[in-house]
Amino acid sequence: MNRSRPLDTWGGLLICGVLALWARFRALLGGPPLPPARATTPPGSEPLPLPRRVLAIKFYGLGNIAMLLPVLQDLRDGLPEDAEIDFLTLEVNRTLLEASGLATNVLTAKLDGAVGFILGVLKAVRFARSRNYDVVIDFEQFIKISAIVSYCTGAPERVGFNTDGQHRAWLYTTRVVYTDSEHMSGIFRRLLRPFGIQPTKKVVPMYLTAGEENEVDEMLAAGGIDGDTFPVIGVHIGSGPNFYRVPLKRWPVDSFVELCESLAERHGAKIVLTGQGAEERALVDEAKSKMKCAYVDTCDKLSVHTLLGLMKRCNMVIANDTSVMHLAALVRTPVVAFFGPTAPIHYGPNNPEDLVFYRDLYCSPCLTNYNLKISRCVAPVCIREITAAEVLAGIERRYFAEDAPLRGALHNTAVGSES
Repeated sequence: MNRSRPLDTWGGLLICGVLALWARFRALLGGPPLPPARATTPPGSEPLPLPRRVLAIKFYGLGNIAMLLPVLQDLRDGLPEDAEIDFLTLEVNRTLLEASGLATNVLTAKLDGAVGFILGVLKAVRFARSRNYDVVIDFEQFIKISAIVSYCTGAPERVGFNTDGQHRAWLYTTRVVYTDSEHMSGIFRRLLRPFGIQPTKKVVPMYLTAGEENEVDEMLAAGGIDGDTFPVIGVHIGSGPNFYRVPLKRWPVDSFVELCESLAERHGAKIVLTGQGAEERALVDEAKSKMKCAYVDTCDKLSVHTLLGLMKRCNMVIANDTSVMHLAALVRTPVVAFFGPTAPIHYGPNNPEDLVFYRDLYCSPCLTNYNLKISRCVAPVCIREITAAEVLAGIERRYFAEDAPLRGALHNTAVGSES
């Protein structure tokens, strides 16, 4: 992903500029009009017409897709019953979108290097042009390839973010100001405002087969966890692929180990370790070599569907700022999360049952959508200096003490995830 950023930043800027000049030339000859080159789009006297066929775009981030699903639910509820919503994303995000049942068609491209990705995008664009979309809604916050794809679909209406400093909005017919003033799910919802679609905050049902749920139950049962076991705590030590000199978003392994052992000893917690890929496999193995309490290792054993099933089965999930945290929040399992270079106001779990640890130093957040999520920090004290002792104390005050305000929330996790 880091290698693709310069290509998108500079190559994308060139392509956006050329296409924008072409669009301006067509407008002068009586073609589709565009707003002024550098302006956002003020609302008209009436909302945009509700479309019958929509293409939504968000390539990067399984966690971003999880935060987008409630917005996609609002879009589905706000459109005519026979409207179709297609979604263009990366192949790794397909199963989560399919589990939601909100997309009519899921179009994908693979991250097989720059050439493979571009070929996949071109194939998706050819299909998109055949669909004759009324509207494209581009949910990407800063990359330019999605703006280029939006224009190339031929859709007469294209809605996307005018993000300061990114020069990516020239090709949109309706430009929405990107702002870091609220949670990312709320920022995504801003793209529905031109249509007059109001938020419902409805819980998105995630559809798992009986076989997938049984697979989770069997995996837990093999580790001595049955339906009466309490509390079952999912623990995600990793933070996804690390693109920086040091892992900026990762709470130390030793801190995870200390917290897990304390929860097991003091509250009888059953620990379930999650992870995916070689980098997280190494982290899980390091934790296992130091842990004295019992655990179930599910690293590299779960699909996105069965990971969702595990999140629903847990009474609590403890995680860094990564996709697992967002999946747990999506199914309404209480989350304990650690933040440092990103701000929880934008990317935190968004349910009242959750607990977030964040230092909010004067150098934070250093990963934002204004700087293309690029940081040169080599000493992430913001997350490393959160201690296991303070996290344990916070968890006990919130969930386990006799007068804990959310003592009952852990027992009602399964019920809460279905409501």
